[in-house]
Amino acid sequence: MAPNVPWPGLDDEDLLLAVANTAHGEQDELADAPSTRAWWLGIGSPATTRESRPDVTDSVAMLRALRVLIRGLALRNNGVEPDLSGASGLDALPLRLDLHGTPSLRADVPGDLARDIGAATIAALLRATGRPGWSRVKACRGDDCRWVFIDSSRNASRRWCAMANCGNRAKMATFRDRHRSRPPRAPQSQP
Repeated sequence: MAPNVPWPGLDDEDLLLAVANTAHGEQDELADAPSTRAWWLGIGSPATTRESRPDVTDSVAMLRALRVLIRGLALRNNGVEPDLSGASGLDALPLRLDLHGTPSLRADVPGDLARDIGAATIAALLRATGRPGWSRVKACRGDDCRWVFIDSSRNASRRWCAMANCGNRAKMATFRDRHRSRPPRAPQSQP
Protein backbone atom coordinates (compact mmCIF):
# COMPACT_ATOMS: atom_id res chain seq x y z
CA MET A 1 0.00 0.00 0.00
CA ALA A 2 1.31 3.43 -0.84
CA PRO A 3 1.36 5.59 2.29
CA ASN A 4 -1.67 7.87 2.71
CA VAL A 5 -3.49 6.51 -0.29
CA PRO A 6 -6.77 4.87 0.56
CA TRP A 7 -7.92 2.15 -1.76
CA PRO A 8 -9.30 3.09 -5.18
CA GLY A 9 -12.87 4.34 -5.33
CA LEU A 10 -13.20 5.50 -1.71
CA ASP A 11 -13.07 9.11 -0.66
CA ASP A 12 -12.22 10.38 2.82
CA GLU A 13 -15.73 9.92 4.22
CA ASP A 14 -15.97 6.39 2.80
CA LEU A 15 -12.69 5.47 4.48
CA LEU A 16 -13.90 6.90 7.79
CA LEU A 17 -17.15 4.95 7.58
CA ALA A 18 -15.31 1.76 6.64
CA VAL A 19 -13.04 2.00 9.70
CA ALA A 20 -15.81 3.17 12.06
CA ASN A 21 -18.16 0.34 11.09
CA THR A 22 -15.74 -2.55 11.58
CA ALA A 23 -17.44 -3.88 14.71
CA HIS A 24 -21.07 -4.56 15.52
CA GLY A 25 -22.45 -7.27 17.70
CA GLU A 26 -20.01 -10.12 18.19
CA GLN A 27 -17.97 -9.53 15.04
CA ASP A 28 -14.88 -7.30 15.23
CA GLU A 29 -13.01 -7.02 11.96
CA LEU A 30 -10.11 -5.38 13.81
CA ALA A 31 -9.74 -8.13 16.40
CA ASP A 32 -6.17 -9.01 15.38
CA ALA A 33 -3.70 -8.62 12.51
CA PRO A 34 -5.09 -11.47 10.33
CA SER A 35 -8.70 -10.26 10.66
CA THR A 36 -7.58 -6.68 9.92
CA ARG A 37 -5.83 -7.84 6.74
CA ALA A 38 -8.86 -9.93 5.70
CA TRP A 39 -11.15 -6.90 6.24
CA TRP A 40 -8.77 -4.67 4.27
CA LEU A 41 -8.67 -7.08 1.33
CA GLY A 42 -12.41 -7.73 1.61
CA ILE A 43 -13.35 -4.09 1.07
CA GLY A 44 -11.47 -3.93 -2.19
CA SER A 45 -8.02 -2.70 -1.26
CA PRO A 46 -5.26 -3.50 -3.71
CA ALA A 47 -3.97 -7.07 -3.48
CA THR A 48 -0.42 -5.68 -3.36
CA THR A 49 -0.97 -4.53 0.23
CA ARG A 50 1.98 -5.47 2.41
CA GLU A 51 1.70 -8.22 4.97
CA SER A 52 1.66 -6.95 8.54
CA ARG A 53 4.57 -7.83 10.75
CA PRO A 54 3.73 -10.40 13.41
CA ASP A 55 4.29 -7.96 16.31
CA VAL A 56 1.46 -5.56 15.46
CA THR A 57 -0.82 -6.01 18.48
CA ASP A 58 -0.33 -2.37 19.47
CA SER A 59 -1.02 -1.24 15.90
CA VAL A 60 -4.33 -3.09 15.73
CA ALA A 61 -5.28 -1.71 19.16
CA MET A 62 -4.53 1.74 17.76
CA LEU A 63 -6.97 1.08 14.89
CA ARG A 64 -9.65 0.12 17.40
CA ALA A 65 -8.96 3.38 19.29
CA LEU A 66 -9.30 5.25 16.00
CA ARG A 67 -12.67 3.54 15.47
CA VAL A 68 -13.77 4.82 18.91
CA LEU A 69 -12.65 8.34 18.00
CA ILE A 70 -14.47 8.39 14.65
CA ARG A 71 -17.67 7.02 16.21
CA GLY A 72 -17.42 9.54 19.05
CA LEU A 73 -16.99 12.51 16.73
CA ALA A 74 -19.85 11.25 14.54
CA LEU A 75 -22.01 10.83 17.64
CA ARG A 76 -21.19 14.41 18.64
CA ASN A 77 -22.41 15.46 15.16
CA ASN A 78 -25.70 13.79 16.10
CA GLY A 79 -26.14 15.81 19.30
CA VAL A 80 -24.80 13.27 21.81
CA GLU A 81 -21.71 13.98 23.89
CA PRO A 82 -19.52 10.86 23.57
CA ASP A 83 -17.11 9.14 25.92
CA LEU A 84 -13.80 9.32 24.05
CA SER A 85 -11.70 7.65 26.75
CA GLY A 86 -11.28 4.59 24.50
CA ALA A 87 -9.46 6.73 21.93
CA SER A 88 -6.36 7.16 24.09
CA GLY A 89 -4.51 4.40 22.18
CA LEU A 90 -3.83 6.81 19.33
CA ASP A 91 -0.72 8.04 21.10
CA ALA A 92 0.96 4.87 19.80
CA LEU A 93 0.83 6.03 16.18
CA PRO A 94 3.85 8.12 15.27
CA LEU A 95 3.10 10.02 12.06
CA ARG A 96 5.25 11.86 9.58
CA LEU A 97 4.28 14.64 7.25
CA ASP A 98 4.57 13.42 3.67
CA LEU A 99 5.20 16.30 1.25
CA HIS A 100 5.55 14.18 -1.90
CA GLY A 101 2.61 15.14 -4.11
CA THR A 102 -0.39 16.17 -2.02
CA PRO A 103 0.69 16.84 1.58
CA SER A 104 -0.53 14.05 3.82
CA LEU A 105 0.48 11.84 6.74
CA ARG A 106 2.22 8.49 6.75
CA ALA A 107 3.09 6.00 9.42
CA ASP A 108 6.56 6.39 10.85
CA VAL A 109 7.06 2.60 10.92
CA PRO A 110 7.00 1.21 7.36
CA GLY A 111 5.58 -2.22 6.60
CA ASP A 112 2.85 -2.26 9.25
CA LEU A 113 -0.54 -2.53 7.55
CA ALA A 114 -2.51 -1.40 10.63
CA ARG A 115 -0.34 1.71 11.03
CA ASP A 116 -0.60 2.47 7.30
CA ILE A 117 -4.41 2.23 7.51
CA GLY A 118 -4.35 4.37 10.67
CA ALA A 119 -2.23 7.07 9.03
CA ALA A 120 -4.47 7.18 5.95
CA THR A 121 -7.57 7.31 8.18
CA ILE A 122 -6.24 10.11 10.38
CA ALA A 123 -5.31 12.12 7.28
CA ALA A 124 -8.85 11.51 5.94
CA LEU A 125 -10.31 12.57 9.30
CA LEU A 126 -8.34 15.82 9.31
CA ARG A 127 -9.43 16.63 5.76
CA ALA A 128 -13.07 15.66 6.35
CA THR A 129 -13.47 17.67 9.56
CA GLY A 130 -12.38 20.79 7.70
CA ARG A 131 -15.15 20.50 5.10
CA PRO A 132 -18.65 21.99 5.36
CA GLY A 133 -20.25 18.53 5.01
CA TRP A 134 -18.50 17.12 8.10
CA SER A 135 -21.57 17.70 10.29
CA ARG A 136 -23.45 15.17 8.16
CA VAL A 137 -21.14 12.34 9.25
CA LYS A 138 -23.16 10.93 12.16
CA ALA A 139 -23.36 7.90 14.41
CA CYS A 140 -26.68 6.24 15.15
CA ARG A 141 -28.20 7.29 18.46
CA GLY A 142 -29.19 3.70 19.21
CA ASP A 143 -27.31 2.71 22.37
CA ASP A 144 -26.57 -0.75 21.04
CA CYS A 145 -25.78 0.36 17.48
CA ARG A 146 -23.57 3.43 16.86
CA TRP A 147 -23.39 2.67 13.10
CA VAL A 148 -21.73 5.61 11.33
CA PHE A 149 -23.52 7.01 8.28
CA ILE A 150 -23.76 10.08 6.07
CA ASP A 151 -26.93 12.06 6.79
CA SER A 152 -28.27 12.82 3.34
CA SER A 153 -31.62 14.17 4.55
CA ARG A 154 -32.55 17.59 3.26
CA ASN A 155 -32.39 19.31 6.65
CA ALA A 156 -29.62 17.11 8.16
CA SER A 157 -31.94 15.88 10.92
CA ARG A 158 -31.46 12.13 10.63
CA ARG A 159 -30.79 10.51 14.02
CA TRP A 160 -30.68 6.76 13.37
CA CYS A 161 -28.94 4.49 10.92
CA ALA A 162 -32.33 3.16 9.81
CA MET A 163 -35.75 4.31 10.91
CA ALA A 164 -37.11 0.78 10.50
CA ASN A 165 -34.69 -0.58 13.10
CA CYS A 166 -33.07 1.79 15.59
CA GLY A 167 -35.48 4.68 15.02
CA ASN A 168 -38.55 2.52 15.53
CA ARG A 169 -37.09 0.99 18.73
CA ALA A 170 -36.33 4.46 20.12
CA LYS A 171 -39.80 5.77 19.31
CA MET A 172 -41.46 2.69 20.83
CA ALA A 173 -39.38 3.09 24.01
CA THR A 174 -40.40 6.75 24.25
CA PHE A 175 -44.04 5.77 23.71
CA ARG A 176 -43.88 3.10 26.45
CA ASP A 177 -42.17 5.48 28.89
CA ARG A 178 -44.74 8.18 28.24
CA HIS A 179 -47.65 5.79 28.84
CA ARG A 180 -46.09 4.27 31.98
CA SER A 181 -45.84 7.69 33.59
CA ARG A 182 -49.51 8.51 33.05
CA PRO A 183 -51.99 7.63 35.80
CA PRO A 184 -54.51 5.01 34.70
CA ARG A 185 -57.79 6.36 33.43
CA ALA A 186 -60.83 5.95 35.61
CA PRO A 187 -63.50 3.89 33.87
CA GLN A 188 -66.32 5.99 32.50
CA SER A 189 -69.77 5.08 33.61
CA GLN A 190 -72.47 4.48 31.07
CA PRO A 191 -75.97 5.90 31.70
